[in-house]
Amino acid sequence: MNYKNLMSLLVTTALTATGFSAYAATDEVKQRTLKFGHLSTNESPLGQGALKFAELVAERSDGRIQIKIYPAGQLGSEAQQIGATQGGLQDFVMLSSTPMSSVVRDLQVLDFPGVVTTPQEADKLLDGPIGQKILKEFDTKRLIGLAYFENGFRHLTNNKHRVQTVAEMAGLKVRVQQSPSSVDFLKSLNTNAIPMSWNQLYTALETNTVDGQENPIGTIHMAKLNEVQKYMTLTAHAYGAHVIVGSQKVWQSLSPKEKEIISTAVVEARDYQRTANRGSEEKMLSEMKADGLIVDTFPAEETDKMTVLAKPVLEKYLKGVSPDIAKAILDRNYQ
Repeated sequence: MNYKNLMSLLVTTALTATGFSAYAATDEVKQRTLKFGHLSTNESPLGQGALKFAELVAERSDGRIQIKIYPAGQLGSEAQQIGATQGGLQDFVMLSSTPMSSVVRDLQVLDFPGVVTTPQEADKLLDGPIGQKILKEFDTKRLIGLAYFENGFRHLTNNKHRVQTVAEMAGLKVRVQQSPSSVDFLKSLNTNAIPMSWNQLYTALETNTVDGQENPIGTIHMAKLNEVQKYMTLTAHAYGAHVIVGSQKVWQSLSPKEKEIISTAVVEARDYQRTANRGSEEKMLSEMKADGLIVDTFPAEETDKMTVLAKPVLEKYLKGVSPDIAKAILDRNYQ
């Protein structure tokens, strides 16, 4: 055997022995374009997180896996995108925990008032045993739970008057998510809670069908709700998360390497998105103030009053979730 043939044999043998054949990369990572839908804009912190996810997947697959982002409801309503992802017609969807709780009931705990009070506490809940257990529950729903992005703490806005106490909320017509626990919580504060879909909200505020609403800063800014609201109170009464799930049908068609690329990329994008969201809130508030929105900080003693009023609501709805999750939340033990 001549020297050239010997070296060729040695190189081939070495590559095969270590599992890195010349065909491994293309065998393990196929050329794919995967659809990712959500309801936010590309410019929002949520949209930026989705774009970061797509960027990381493309980078780590050497451009073989492309995630095509469809923002602003281009692939349909929440229910339509959930159904399409379950059926394998859509590959990924990112939605608020509220509509996703129709699929996995335990997700409704993220809507409950006072479950977390700081971003750090939210991270412990979502990334720790409770949040990961909830993601795993998607396995039985033809979906794969991947990660939680942050929407942020929910705050109150209205068109009637400044709100600096719980008592000043009384009588306000407040649009809430179509979630029983959200309705009951706002009612416990003596507001007139009106459940309404997201796509009806701007017009309802503009026409004074409702006086106000409650959402995180990023959502209020993204949807320009400050254009049709005069007052904002930083109540931080509940924390909002968005859940990223994948189609189980599509997931099962991926190689272990492709799954690894996507799983690690979504976690890195999650951390990027949360940092971006938290870093941008002050800037977004300043912009809305400059446009005329009057912003008040809710006093700590009023937050305590709100927590006391909300406790019966929390206890009522915790009866509808897994006992171990309910106990952890009541004990505030998220480790």
